[in-house]
Amino acid sequence: MRRMLLALLIVLAGVPAASAAEGPAWEAWSDKVFERARAENKFVLLSLQSWWCPWCHTMNEETFADPDVRAYIAEHFIPVRVDQDSRPDISQRYERWGWPATVLFGPDGTEIVKLRGFYSVRFFLPILKGTVADPTPLKYDIPSGDERPISRQVRLDDTARAEILAFMEKNYDRENDGWGGRAKLADGPTWTYALDRAKAGDAGFANRIRATLLKARGMLDAEHGAMAQVTGAADWSKIHREFPMFAQEAGLRAFSLAYSLWGDDRYRAAARRIVDYLKDTLRAPEGGFYASLGRERGDPGIDRNLYARENGMAISGLVAYFDATGEADARELAIAAAEWALKARRRPDGGFHHGATDEGGPFLADSLTMSWALLGLHRSTGDRRWLDEARRTADFIAATFVDPETGGFFAGARPEAGFLGKPVKSREDNVLATRMFNLLAAYTGEAGYRTIAENGMGYLTSPAVLEAAAFLPDLLQAEAEMTHEPVHVTVIGRKDDPRAAALYRAALAYPATHKRAEWWDRREGTLANPDVKYPDYPEPAAFACTRTFCSLPVTGPGEIAGQLDRLDRALP
Repeated sequence: MRRMLLALLIVLAGVPAASAAEGPAWEAWSDKVFERARAENKFVLLSLQSWWCPWCHTMNEETFADPDVRAYIAEHFIPVRVDQDSRPDISQRYERWGWPATVLFGPDGTEIVKLRGFYSVRFFLPILKGTVADPTPLKYDIPSGDERPISRQVRLDDTARAEILAFMEKNYDRENDGWGGRAKLADGPTWTYALDRAKAGDAGFANRIRATLLKARGMLDAEHGAMAQVTGAADWSKIHREFPMFAQEAGLRAFSLAYSLWGDDRYRAAARRIVDYLKDTLRAPEGGFYASLGRERGDPGIDRNLYARENGMAISGLVAYFDATGEADARELAIAAAEWALKARRRPDGGFHHGATDEGGPFLADSLTMSWALLGLHRSTGDRRWLDEARRTADFIAATFVDPETGGFFAGARPEAGFLGKPVKSREDNVLATRMFNLLAAYTGEAGYRTIAENGMGYLTSPAVLEAAAFLPDLLQAEAEMTHEPVHVTVIGRKDDPRAAALYRAALAYPATHKRAEWWDRREGTLANPDVKYPDYPEPAAFACTRTFCSLPVTGPGEIAGQLDRLDRALP
């Protein structure tokens, strides 16, 4: 009966209640906390929060500050609070439960209860008491499949692909435009996949993503221009003034690609507002970008932590905008952030620290987003230095985070706590890692990177991923890229020649996310991947290529898109 009551309390929603101003004596997450819990026979209460999360502040002020709650926690629990942005490994383990997420552990480290979101005192205190009275772990019906042994399967089977597409179809809100029901998200993976399908000629996806992104402009904050991560209503109204960096990257990439596709200045203007927000509000004096902005309850303002992961996201978004528009200040902001990250967050072994102290790291997310960003900088500048830096980081990822049994990528280099076992594998990071290694293989010609990507895709097509969620547009994106060559265009000409620069601008503006753009100035030596023998030509020229065919030399920027459109890039 106690367990039934506890389960019922977890399901029911509470009402905020006023209380005292001080909360528990929070501890930091560490193995020592659990050693102490065993020694003192106490439970552990983990509260995972975020700077920008309004209900986190509400729970601190109205639940954790309640005298009865504080007294009961002090008697029976060791309270631990973690800023989820500061610990990607813990965040990714419990992200389906927050924010805030509350996890109650037994003295031996066993997970007993996991709570999603805000709980008022009248519901929270009985859950604490019920857990202490009967510490039997609650069972949660979380879909998941088995991890299969390492596989180089790069294609989804027809059934799985059809199910994902059917779910996307069902999830589209025709009345209000956009994927999602009662709320709309800054959903980068869905938007990017839809834009690529639109470029491929899919009229259905084209109509939907055009309408979606026009509505998504309403997620831009009127004061700062920042992209909100979520709306509070199906019609895109009532944005939550929570502005994490992943939402800025999602908006920048989608609006920029839409502008490249259709030339509609409304998309360009929306993307420009996010660029200005990064420049005017989140840019740190050192050259990097602060983590986020919160304007909801408590008005926490700017989270002035400087994380490698968030800087990688910002760089990627900025170079996507530069590629689409040619506005050089965006690229300069990206270069400055990359220089800062290399100076302040680069590890001696080639990876990246998360923050200044890197508590619990290294984490996959930091090195992954930075490697992706550095690869984007190489594309956007034609500077080989950034390709070298991307390769160095990718080599660190391969040596540190790859699971040799499944081919997937672990979120961290070590367990968050000894009793939790192996680190988790984030699906989103596994998709990006697979895509990154695949594109890096094209830029470098190194078969080993392609093998890592194939193994990563093998993990993504396993039951461990496919049975855990139905909404998987990012898997469709990865599959499309693994089964097609990237759009490949090489400009040959001196980098101080305006004619070559104009050709390269046109190559960058071509609307494709899976793109290999190279600028070969013969004075720099051979290309990193000299897989094509280009002819000598008396003036700057561009060549659109696949592994078996290259176009005739193109000398007019306006001709490049037509040459690329003609090529079949499907792999056998």
